[in-house]
Amino acid sequence: MNKSGIIILNKPSGLSTNHLIQKIKRKLNIKKIGHAGTLDPLATGVVICLVNGGTKLSDYFLNENKAYEVTMKLFQATDTYDSDGQIIEEQDKFEILKTSVEEVISKFNGLTYDQEPPIYSAIKLDGKKLYEYARENQVVKINKREITINSLTLNDYSNDEISMTVYCSKGTYIRSLVVDIAKELNTIAHVTRLNRIESGNFKLQDALTIDECNNEHIINMFDAMKMADFVIIELAETLNIEHGKKIKLTTESDLVFISNTKKELIACYEREKENTFKCRRGGLNI
Repeated sequence: MNKSGIIILNKPSGLSTNHLIQKIKRKLNIKKIGHAGTLDPLATGVVICLVNGGTKLSDYFLNENKAYEVTMKLFQATDTYDSDGQIIEEQDKFEILKTSVEEVISKFNGLTYDQEPPIYSAIKLDGKKLYEYARENQVVKINKREITINSLTLNDYSNDEISMTVYCSKGTYIRSLVVDIAKELNTIAHVTRLNRIESGNFKLQDALTIDECNNEHIINMFDAMKMADFVIIELAETLNIEHGKKIKLTTESDLVFISNTKKELIACYEREKENTFKCRRGGLNI
């Protein structure tokens, strides 16, 4: 199957993101497959599956904002920050008023801060994934990353569990956010449920299960980038584009995709200065 583009998948719980896309690869007989953002095995929801030439678009989807529904359990911490991990600490329960929860959520709503990713994550340090250090009980310094919680709302607070909806920037770890919120409440917590409801412009209601998807559900690369709100400029003559030469364009956007009149993406160009654009990524049609 040579068609290129993306499929919007709804990942089930208990399956890694890689296992999910490998199942799709076998089912649809795809040559090359990838994804634009890992979900933890516990988590469910939107995964952008990249098909064949669509794998070249990974970076552009990875940089998009995300949205989640999350439930956290108070007074109990695990090594992975979620319920798939081992319990490493428990606290005697004490009363936390709903007003206190609301105050803390209000503090994180719209907050930009330096967040420390979980040790159980796929971030690489010196060529090795953090979770590999964790499994070997090695202590490493984890670099914090600036993230933004664009929006944080309380959905429910009962039975020592807090449910929220989070809209956040790329690179945000919801497991870490939950731990940070618990610290503000002078307690500990871990994630019991995590559902990605949006990845960029792609929403859960548009996502397909493994059983539902077929080759007809592959969104071609041109339409995928349109749906993601990237600027696409169609040119009748694309020889200079195919050779990666600088071009002149009149557009307000600093990043554009170039296609031919057949609506085939050729390359991605970025502004160098004024109306001069240089090739950022070529060969999108190869």
